[in-house]
Amino acid sequence: MEDHTKIINELWEIINEKENSGDDNSYTYRTLEKGIKKASQKVGEEASELIIASLAETKKEIINESADLIYHWLLLLKLSDVDPNEVFQELKNRRK
Repeated sequence: MEDHTKIINELWEIINEKENSGDDNSYTYRTLEKGIKKASQKVGEEASELIIASLAETKKEIINESADLIYHWLLLLKLSDVDPNEVFQELKNRRK
């Protein structure tokens, strides 16, 4: 399997840049401005859409909804003051 984990870092950098941009045209900025409640709602929505896609066994939709879920998960982490690396460290710790 090819390692594409760098994309998480790139997305995290974009989220950090957009957070203080004041750019009302930016989906990321607008979502962050709406706060934790909106970000939590989006994570739940995307998770539900992923479940539906997986039950329908449509690979393309599973891929699309997974990407949406990961992006909104990152927004939720940002609003919760949690760095993704803290989550990755926890996953590493659980492997022991």
